[in-house]
Amino acid sequence: MFRPQIQKTRVLIFMALFSLLMVYSSRSSKVVHTAVGYKEKLEASEIMESALKILKKEVRKKLNINGDYKILKAIDPNRTGLIFKDDSPIRSSSGDLLSKQTVLKPNFAALVVNELMNAGIKDGDTVAIGMTGSMPGANIATLSACKSMNVFPVVISSVGSSTWGATDPEFTWLDMEYSLVKNKILDNQSIYASLGGRGDCLRKSDLNEWNEGRKLIKLAAERNNISLIPYVLPLHEQNLSKSIDKRIKLYADNIGQLDNYAAYINVGGGAASIGIGGKDILLKPGYLSVEDILYLNPNNSVIRKFAQAGIPAIHILHIPQMVKGVIPFGSKKSDTGLGILYKEERYNLLIAGIALILSMGLVIGIGVYSHEQIKKRMQSYEPESIL
Repeated sequence: MFRPQIQKTRVLIFMALFSLLMVYSSRSSKVVHTAVGYKEKLEASEIMESALKILKKEVRKKLNINGDYKILKAIDPNRTGLIFKDDSPIRSSSGDLLSKQTVLKPNFAALVVNELMNAGIKDGDTVAIGMTGSMPGANIATLSACKSMNVFPVVISSVGSSTWGATDPEFTWLDMEYSLVKNKILDNQSIYASLGGRGDCLRKSDLNEWNEGRKLIKLAAERNNISLIPYVLPLHEQNLSKSIDKRIKLYADNIGQLDNYAAYINVGGGAASIGIGGKDILLKPGYLSVEDILYLNPNNSVIRKFAQAGIPAIHILHIPQMVKGVIPFGSKKSDTGLGILYKEERYNLLIAGIALILSMGLVIGIGVYSHEQIKKRMQSYEPESIL
């Protein structure tokens, strides 16, 4: 009796081996894909690396009063010198140590370039930036990204800092910024500064510490020749509203009108910049479209007023989410210029496509041949011949 057979065992083994060969060829054939903005990203990370070297020398010089200043490896494993342990009168709130460590990696500047490009920012554009003493690393990364892309930054900084940020009254963010301009790493200082903290006037529960902190920030602003945004006391809510309005006026006066800016960049969680409770409302870091911001509807803030003027934002906060899968979070070292921000290995689609076509062709070809063989044998088979 005739029993149809698809193919002989040796043919099936050949098909399996051929398919395995095609899979191996596809997996072995990879090409290095250079990321969009590679040149700008690399330059930004190199600018930031130079900035960190300058500031490391400066912090040793400024704070090495008794000849025994040491960078504490336990909190600053990459030895930047820009993570400060001690509490101080200019500390505004608690902070996340791992986030502070992460934004001090030069590759973070390349990530900011990525976000600028996502926002459609290009050579020659002007951006408004709200900076914070809480994350000097993110400030430096943002300014490095702007410089590498030939984007002009107009900066207003809050001097108060959360824990692990620029909490030393002798080396505030304004001092760091001045050092980088003096050493020609950056081109411009902040146009104005604020106290930062609650109500944007460094309001604290301890009145004596509050007064001392404000005096120390005033001294920092004076020695760096930067004016402070006026504040009113004791109503911090009223002060916050006035600070927001003053910031908007300063930004607008600097460029003619608000909608001449390509974007607003927020660094940190300052209430003036993103509103009271803004950290819990604007949960998505990175590029935020005008529609995104208006839909989320943050409280009265600079970012909201820019959105109402049709200007998108780049939101540099929620660092674990922002760097996920791109830069190691926390203390783990990240080699400058390496990683998927710059180049990425991908499978060669041409080789993979050819391998797929050949494998499918073999299966289809043998299938058609088997079908014809079975059909031919079925036609020649005569059941009566066995009777």
